[in-house]
This record gives sequence, structure tokens and C-alpha cells, in this order.
Amino acid sequence: MKQPLRIEAEPLRLNLKTTVRHASASRNKGESIFVQAKRNKKTGYGEGCPRVYVTGDDIDASLVWIKKNFSSDKVNFVTIAELRQWSEDNEKEIDNYPSAWCAIEMAMLDLLSREKGCTVEKILGLDDGNLCGRYTAVLGDNKKDAYTMLAGKYLRRGISDFKIKLNGNLGNDIEKLNILEKLSAQHLTEPIRIRLDANNLWKDNCGEAIKYTKKLGIERIFAVEEPVGAKNAEDISKFSTATGLPVILDESLCIVGDLSLYRNIAGKFIANIKVSKVGGLIRALKMIKMLKKMRWPIIVGCHVGETSLLTRAALVVSGAAGNSLIAHEGAFGDYLIEWEPVSPILKFGHHGLLDLNSPYHIETDQGLTVVPTENWEIGFGMQCSMPLTNDLEEENLAFIQNSH
Repeated sequence: MKQPLRIEAEPLRLNLKTTVRHASASRNKGESIFVQAKRNKKTGYGEGCPRVYVTGDDIDASLVWIKKNFSSDKVNFVTIAELRQWSEDNEKEIDNYPSAWCAIEMAMLDLLSREKGCTVEKILGLDDGNLCGRYTAVLGDNKKDAYTMLAGKYLRRGISDFKIKLNGNLGNDIEKLNILEKLSAQHLTEPIRIRLDANNLWKDNCGEAIKYTKKLGIERIFAVEEPVGAKNAEDISKFSTATGLPVILDESLCIVGDLSLYRNIAGKFIANIKVSKVGGLIRALKMIKMLKKMRWPIIVGCHVGETSLLTRAALVVSGAAGNSLIAHEGAFGDYLIEWEPVSPILKFGHHGLLDLNSPYHIETDQGLTVVPTENWEIGFGMQCSMPLTNDLEEENLAFIQNSH
């Protein structure tokens, strides 16, 4: 007898080991939605990271939306075709709740692939065996001593690709660049590549953004992420042409329709694709396909506080990006998060590498653990547990979906 599909959605707020600061926000906790989908003794898991300052969605509203749309017997999702169809039919809804749908879709992809005994890549029609990434070192807006210590740790790990968060204080931001370049010379590392993230610092003053960046030293910089107002195509174009630098589009590129803003304007652009931000893997893969046709470079990004589950999902996207991929963010694991309800923890090692195509070695409380490549042959290959919640605060966030 076919068992009903049970879906449970809970908020996940994980403590970070350090406070992450940038021009738009300061965060000492991760903030996600965690979803579990169960049917016939098979279980899949998904995660989404609502961010009001990126896509306008938040956890509480997203959980309400999930309950409204997936309770009772409203959907079945017995096949991936049904999942794709729901995504297409409800495109505008997902635009408003991208992280919530990302969590649902991931859980269902994990469940459907486990039911079929294959990888998530296989069920999406992709090739297996692209589970490898070389990750970027991210330096937040920390005090000088903390910044210097973290930069040194990255360099000792052999990482050469850096992203620096700006704060708008010219002296401080110049000092950040100077410290990193000096430490790099001391460590005798390979040449470093630096990109800046302004987090829409000059959303009302493109001219100031241009002058500020030139004072930092354009020759030192590879690209600048979100220097002006999100989706302000005119200012984005003006900044790129005046500085000669590519603009990395994050908040300015959340849905496929946003690409039309940049098709016929001057400048150089790089797409930052985050699985949660764009509304899940199916939509991310669609965007990747279009970006490759447009010959745009691609960065696969992440939100602060993502668990290893989204790190694993992002490897699907980076694999699809292929030669268009120029950088990969994330895979911080327990470098940043105190604890996560996911195993194995995925984090980069020397040279920023995370390679699951070979046996994966990780230090745990029980000692060295070796995860064989066979682990990734079913679903996402992750073992997860639902977060515990305060019943008084989180009542009615779990629900049962019946499928007939």
C-alpha cells in the first residue's frame, strides 16, 4: 500500500563562531528553512535561506507560504515532471518565496532520487562525477587584528582567490587590501586574485562608487560586486564602463527575467548564482544555461550560515556551469558554524579544494573519518536530522501532506 507523503518544515537558526559583517547586515547566526520529505521509508532533505535584504523573503512568511501551498493533498510530486510543472505554473509565487521553494524542491529531489536509487544529478538529467570545487576566501568587515589573523589562515591553506567586504571607510578599505597583499608576499603564495563586495554601499551615488574604487586602485581589483543600487542597470553599466571592471550581480540577478536588464547595455558583468536566492536547482540550472549562451562568467555563491546540505546542492550548479565557472563560494562547514544537523560536514581544505570525486577525509569528534565516493551515489548523499524547535514558538510549522 502506498504511504502518504509527509513533509515537515522548520526554522533553523545556527550559531556562528564569529560575527560576519558587511555593508548591508551583521550576522552571528545562520537563518534557514529546513524541510524533510518522507514517503515509503525514504527521506529527503532541503534547505533555503530567506534574506530580506537580498530577495525580500523572511523565515516566518516563508513557512506560512509552505504550509498554505503544500498541506493536505494539493500536490503529489511523484515524478520530477510534476515538480518541474509546479515550478513553471507557479513561477510568480516562487519569485516571492524563492528560499521556501528551494527547500521544498531540494527535499523532493533528494527523496525522488532516493526512491529511484540514483543521484540528484541523474534525476535532473545531468552527468555524475562533477563533485569538486575550489573555493574563495571571504574576508568580512572585521577589526584589523581579526582580519589579519583570518587572512593569514587562508594564505597558509594555500588559497589565492579572495573576496573582501567593503565598509565605505576609504582608509580602512585601503588597509584591508594592503594587509592582504603584504601577507601574500610574506607567505610566497601564488599570485592572489581579489574581488570586492560593496553590498550596494553606493545605491544612491554611482559617481562616488566610481571615485572610491579608483582610489582603492583599480589595478589591484578583479571585479566589484554590487557597488550601486540593486537592479539599477543604468548605474551598473556606468560603473563598469568608467572603471573598466566587471560588476558581479548578486541582488541584481535573482530571477531569469532580471537578465533582460543587462542585455543591451555597455559594461562587463559576472553572474553570482546562489541556489536559494534564485529559487532552487531547477531554476538555477535554467539560468546557468542562459548565461552560458550569453557567454557570461559565473560565480556560484552562498549565503552566510548555509549548511553542508546547500554546499552539496551548489556542486550540482557548479558542475553544470563547467568552463563558465570562475569562482565558487561557500563550503565553510564548521569553520564558521558551531554545529549543523547534517553529515558529513563539507568544507574546503588546502588550496580551497573540496573534492568528493575521491575519498573525502574529515576530522570529527570521533577522529578522522573517510567518506567513500559511493556515499554520493544516492540522492544528495547527506544524512540529516530536523532541528528541534520550541513548541510554543513554532507550533503549526509542521504539516502532513497526503498523496492518493
